[in-house]
Amino acid sequence: MTQDSREALIELLFLALYLDDHLSLAEDGVITDALNSIGWDSPHPREICILNAFSKAREAHSCDLKTEEYLAVRAEVIKKAGAESTALTWLYKVLGADGISATEDRYLKKLEKRWFA
Repeated sequence: MTQDSREALIELLFLALYLDDHLSLAEDGVITDALNSIGWDSPHPREICILNAFSKAREAHSCDLKTEEYLAVRAEVIKKAGAESTALTWLYKVLGADGISATEDRYLKKLEKRWFA
């Protein structure tokens, strides 16, 4: 993964957490696993990216149009890096940690269509 695709994945993961309006400890544990697995290659601390990702995801979640634009931009960064499979695997693991809701399933299907259609 490139650093840009890592950051895009982090942002997609945090948007995913907002989808069912329920943050769970199970998801939190898998997010931590994902963050550790994908690594970090930046002179800036990962924590800054995480804080920014939460803020951006919260803003994107406030409006369907913003959500679609947010999703499209980050999905393209990940696709350009060839990291679609890694990203989708972690998204499924995080969202599946407490059961995938209908909203989360639609989110995953949108990403699959963008990446693998």
